[in-house]
Amino acid sequence: MDYLIVTEKPSVAIKIKNIIGISNVVALKGHFLELDFSDEYNIWRKVNPKDLFKAPIIWKIRDKETYYLLENKIKNSNSTIVIATDNDPEGELIGYEVLLTSKKVRGYIDYRRMRFNSVTSSEIINAWKKLEYDLKWNWVWKALFRHKFDLITGAAYTRLLTLSGRFNSKLVSWGSCQAPTLWFVYKRELEIRNFKPEKYWTISAIVNINGEKIKLSTDVIKDKLKAQEIYYTIKKCNYLTIKEFELTEEIINKPLPTDTDSMLQEVSKIFDISGTKIMKIAEELYANGFISYPRTETNMWIGIDHREILKALSRTPLGKYIDMKNYNPVSGKKNDGAHPPIYPTGYYYLSDIKGKIWEYIARRYLANVVGRNAKLNRWRITIDVNGILLTATGKYFIDRGFFDIFPYFEPKRLTYVPQLYPGYKLSVVSVKIEEKETKPPSRLTESELLKLLEENSIGTDATRADYPNLIVERGYSFKKGKRFYLSEIGEQLINLLISVDERLVTPETRRYVEKLMNEVESNSLNVDEALSQALKIYEDLYEKLLEKLKLSN
Repeated sequence: MDYLIVTEKPSVAIKIKNIIGISNVVALKGHFLELDFSDEYNIWRKVNPKDLFKAPIIWKIRDKETYYLLENKIKNSNSTIVIATDNDPEGELIGYEVLLTSKKVRGYIDYRRMRFNSVTSSEIINAWKKLEYDLKWNWVWKALFRHKFDLITGAAYTRLLTLSGRFNSKLVSWGSCQAPTLWFVYKRELEIRNFKPEKYWTISAIVNINGEKIKLSTDVIKDKLKAQEIYYTIKKCNYLTIKEFELTEEIINKPLPTDTDSMLQEVSKIFDISGTKIMKIAEELYANGFISYPRTETNMWIGIDHREILKALSRTPLGKYIDMKNYNPVSGKKNDGAHPPIYPTGYYYLSDIKGKIWEYIARRYLANVVGRNAKLNRWRITIDVNGILLTATGKYFIDRGFFDIFPYFEPKRLTYVPQLYPGYKLSVVSVKIEEKETKPPSRLTESELLKLLEENSIGTDATRADYPNLIVERGYSFKKGKRFYLSEIGEQLINLLISVDERLVTPETRRYVEKLMNEVESNSLNVDEALSQALKIYEDLYEKLLEKLKLSN
């Protein structure tokens, strides 16, 4: 049989050509068609934005060069089309775009679906042997739901806000994921502004334990005179007597398999780079055969041959951590039904940022598969001076376990203290009284913002990384160092939307939309019915916003 293979990325096309030996391959660059309103609805000042909720939606060519390349290939051959796009809802929708093109050009559709989660030779060959005869239509409908919903609501609200005159004719973009992302930044900004610092005092004593200087401290004292009284009481002491000594063992479990959210949050924290940049690099590593598909919500191992992966890694500098006779992978509880967790599939040896992210993925994989849980001893000393309690806490390793492999989040400030007993006397080196103030919460880092998006179900593993960058690009927020600040126009926009209805900015409404999408994916709700339910909520909110803008003009 003669085949025409269609891939989502040029680098994947090259890999498939080399592995399978078929030269008839077309490489796309993501979506080459897009959903849009017909031209008469795209004249902003002639169309009531509310009409967009009922306007017809059509397919338009997004990437003409790619479209005509594909069209020409289909037109000039009777080959069976093999859709080899990414194995997720967006990849399935791109496959649907290929089918639409085939139907238009040939008048019929003859195709197969090729599914793989990495571009290693073994997986590509196996996928080629197991070509499927259909798309996963529940994924197509889920992706269509997202695209239609985001187009309609985004366009209607953006036009209404921009044309309202409230923002000096600036383009004011609104999106149902973008708004709660900004709201998290806004909420933290208000917490900082409304914070009222309070003074307090602490008294600390430095004691000597086998040559180690240990700091014991009182709880917070809010009365200055009482603090001074306690200070002078303790200062008179040449030694302090232990009331209690507690020593408890703590297990730090090795990391679960790597999903997209954990990768984004941890890599952002380690290397101080944006989620969008992390995803771009991860996509390149995947497309060039160095890691498995990086957009996944799964942290459960299913059907993965760890022995083969470990064999490959044993030939790299990380091989020193590998014992082929002793490995024990652990799994989490999440399975998106599309992809396995992220794991290394080839050795990226350069030391650039790609290499650092590859090494993070490889080390996290090894920590999970061959690493041991780490063990700590946590100690706590309690001193009683005439009813005044001073305490010190600390920890030290019993077994470093997986931290030998994956050191990025290793506990700091470790202090060994030997077993002590009540009645043991500690010599006092110095005593100090300190006046302090309570501190406001700090502004959000990218890692913290991404975690909030995950916890509140804003977006998916495929889209979540984009939103922090988006609110900066659109001028609603800006970054100083690692942290997000609220801009003037961002605050103006959020204040307006909150004054209408908090559901325009808080996560609950978008979370409900994501729930509807999942019901479409599980075939428990028809896509048109789900879209109608979602749009009804935002159409009602649109009316409230419109009324507010009329009253304020």
